[in-house]
Amino acid sequence: MLQKNIPSIVTLPVELIYHILDNLDILTIFISLRNTFTILNLHREKLNEQQFQCLFNALRNNKTVTELHLDCNRIDNQKTHYLVDALKNNTTITALVLCNNNIGIDGAQSLANLLNNNKTIERLNLGWNGIGSEGALHIADTLRNNHILTTLHLDINNINNQGTKYLADALHYNTTLKILILSNNNIDDTGAQYLANMLNINKTLTKLVLCENKIDSTGVKYLANALCNNKILTTLNLRLNKINSIGAQYLANALKNNQTLTDLYLGWNKIDNQGAQYLANALDINHTLLSLHLERNKIDCQGREYFNNAILKNQVRDLF
Repeated sequence: MLQKNIPSIVTLPVELIYHILDNLDILTIFISLRNTFTILNLHREKLNEQQFQCLFNALRNNKTVTELHLDCNRIDNQKTHYLVDALKNNTTITALVLCNNNIGIDGAQSLANLLNNNKTIERLNLGWNGIGSEGALHIADTLRNNHILTTLHLDINNINNQGTKYLADALHYNTTLKILILSNNNIDDTGAQYLANMLNINKTLTKLVLCENKIDSTGVKYLANALCNNKILTTLNLRLNKINSIGAQYLANALKNNQTLTDLYLGWNKIDNQGAQYLANALDINHTLLSLHLERNKIDCQGREYFNNAILKNQVRDLF
């Protein structure tokens, strides 16, 4: 009896493969070609219950995916629990993107439990998930002992000052996290003080993003004082806060002493020509800052003129 030869997809004509793939969604392709994908991007796929179940089942034994993007998929705390269960034995995923879902406090706790045992996830994006300060506490508890995670996005989560304190306290002990994104979290001067205290101790964080918060010149003073001693942080983003020229003066004084900061974002604040003069004078002394963003402040032509001479002596490439 003749044995039929069933062609493998790798032996099919490329035109036929394209035709097949054009009529399949990305999840179906992933499940059909398991252990082939390295990046699985399901952004805005809005998977239904059955599709989620198929995905979780496929992930349990997958050995090739290193990046999993599930942002904008209406994932709630229950689905987060199922996802965590599917990934509990995973040893390949290094980046997990879950922003713009409905993970909430319980979901944050499930993910924190995952991170307590996981040895590969280096980048986690939980932005816009409503985890609040209580969810931040769960993540913070994990950061005290986690030695793998290097990048953490927690923007737009209403973490507020209390959640910021939990995270800042945890980073007194953490030795691996390099990037922390806390944009749009109702953080004011009190939260800035918690973070400043952390920067006086932490030896690994290189990028801190605090844009779209409520930090004014008092909070900036705390951060500026920390910059005088910190020798690790290279990027500080304070865009869209409430910083005036007094705050600019605090930062200018810090720049005269700091030798590690390379990128400073101060756009969309309340800095006027006087603040511009303070910063320009600091550039006469500072020779490590490469990028200073001041767009959408109250700086006019006179304020810009202060920077002309300073730029000649400084390495700053991006200004305004």
